[in-house]
Amino acid sequence: RDFFNATCPLDWWFGRGDAGLIRTISRLQKRLKFGRPITSVALEIIHTRVLDKDVMFCVNMENDPVQRNHRRGTFYELRELSALRNIFRKGGTFVDIGANVGNHTLFAAMFLGAKKVIPIEPNPRAFNLLVPNVLVNHLTHIVDTAYLGVGLGDANVGGFAMEDRERNLGGAKMLPGQGDLEVRRGDDLLADVTPDFLKIDVESMELQVLAGLSGLLERCNPIMMVEVDNTAEEDFMAWVADNGYGVVSTHQRYRLNKNHVIAPKSRVKTLQKKLEGTVLGNKTKEAAE
Repeated sequence: RDFFNATCPLDWWFGRGDAGLIRTISRLQKRLKFGRPITSVALEIIHTRVLDKDVMFCVNMENDPVQRNHRRGTFYELRELSALRNIFRKGGTFVDIGANVGNHTLFAAMFLGAKKVIPIEPNPRAFNLLVPNVLVNHLTHIVDTAYLGVGLGDANVGGFAMEDRERNLGGAKMLPGQGDLEVRRGDDLLADVTPDFLKIDVESMELQVLAGLSGLLERCNPIMMVEVDNTAEEDFMAWVADNGYGVVSTHQRYRLNKNHVIAPKSRVKTLQKKLEGTVLGNKTKEAAE
């Protein structure tokens, strides 16, 4: 059962800074697992219909590109997400690394036919909304929230805090030596997971995240969609070539970064054909926003 009321509000769990954060995250996960009540932070709920399905979005920020789209009654990057329906295996596992408030998590659970979706998000202010988004859309049987409250990197290390932002919540960076949050190698955190698709959006940390996933990538050979800063483009392309991957599609929405869909080289041409006629069907570049 999904509960969205009662006596243990998310702002009680996450409104007190980073002290004791690991312990409080664990308590929240237990409540979700056993169907015990929780209460959200102050938020608005947007009721809408997307691609012939009823969807609800939980929002609490005005100056945020993802939540701005949610307030308009649609998904952020809807055209790109819709194109993924052509290449995602129905019944597969979707891992959302840098899940923010759950935009891609919700879409994967509701529209891609994923059997399991795993959001990974260290920022309490972001999963203050991700958790309610999952609950109000009745997706707890698909979305596994056990991986919230931790970041991914190339080493297992603690002591991080999150940058506090009033604009573009998804742009918040992890700050070393200032808190209690942990960063884990994906190989360790996801040792029992066999993903079909990874989405990676981690604010300039993409190469460190990929380094920490080396074993999983060798084991599972997933398709990936990776946001890459322009400053890391050359190093990222070198990583792609060195690790047996190829570029399926490159899509640029913003001036400072690109979204690359990559896959094992043996699958690139097949996937490109499946994406023909979509926004990801060619190496495209939209006007920078």
